[in-house]
Amino acid sequence: MNTSITSENETANSLLELLETYDNINISGVSKIIGTSSDIRCIIESDKFTGFNTTNLAVTGTSDSNTISYFSLNTTGIIENILYDG
Repeated sequence: MNTSITSENETANSLLELLETYDNINISGVSKIIGTSSDIRCIIESDKFTGFNTTNLAVTGTSDSNTISYFSLNTTGIIENILYDG
């Protein structure tokens, strides 16, 4: 079963939950994905997501420069690194 997601912002976690239901998830209509670097990496590396290549990312928590570079290779969107104290 296939689905398309079109929304301004989606959390990476909510997108990953869709893997349990759908075989193909088109996220080309999502403007920004917000999540940890680990969750975003799972989306990039999954063969079930399509349309990631122009999505903006808001990476929560700490990320190293190699991770941000990896994300840059996979999207032409803007990548923000949001650090939370806690």
